[in-house]
Amino acid sequence: MFGFSDLSHPGFSIREELETEQDRIEFASRFILENIGVAVEVTEEAWLDDMLRKFGGGFPTTRKFSAYARSTLPEIQAQDGHDEALMAWMEREEILFRTLEKHLIGERLSQGFDGDVNGFISFSLSVQNRRKSRAGLALENHLEILFQECGIRYTRTPRTENKSRPDFIFPGINEYRDPDFDSLDLTMLGVKSSCKDRWRQVLAEADRIYRKHLLTLEAAISKNQTDEMKSKNLQLVLPKALQDTYSKHQRDWLMSVSGFTEHVLDKQEK
Repeated sequence: MFGFSDLSHPGFSIREELETEQDRIEFASRFILENIGVAVEVTEEAWLDDMLRKFGGGFPTTRKFSAYARSTLPEIQAQDGHDEALMAWMEREEILFRTLEKHLIGERLSQGFDGDVNGFISFSLSVQNRRKSRAGLALENHLEILFQECGIRYTRTPRTENKSRPDFIFPGINEYRDPDFDSLDLTMLGVKSSCKDRWRQVLAEADRIYRKHLLTLEAAISKNQTDEMKSKNLQLVLPKALQDTYSKHQRDWLMSVSGFTEHVLDKQEK
């Protein structure tokens, strides 16, 4: 139910970090496998004690956890490559999250549920919901730091028409609300770690912006879907490491993370 292997409790297990660098599965590859239903678990036990001390034996806020993940990679700087930095931060956070989650789930299972079926169901649902909400927020958190390090002005999750809340508006919500500010100098970015059919939600989130952008980590979106995105004036933004899962025709249209930051900076510096 929790997608683990080798957990020290009957019926649950997790795969430890692979022994050699040659055997290690990159984040992009894992993401592709998980999108087709193949569970791949990697943990990093070396950081567990530090996380338990720092977070008091529980889960911190997503912002705190994202900041912690970045702090464990001091050698990764945004200026060294926007696509590469984002993927490295996301990969590290995923590994650290699964490591902490494995430990906390193991502790809870060891306590047992004493026949409380509803309690067990509630616990398992909380695990799944935490995973889903964390992934999207982690991506937004790391993007926010990337924008800050690039000197990009933005507003995160502002309110626009009909109480919509786009993930990012550039250069900011004040400019968006100013009728004298040229709408061509505005940019909107939706962020969805996996978009499925939910990408259409982005279309209604900022009426003043004709051509919208959506950043995702979803691999191999079908040509029919990307063609529909194009027809709706939605530009897909994807880290370079994931773009090889798309056809050549699609790749010619995709925008990289660095391509997006350059696009926003060009508008900002006008």
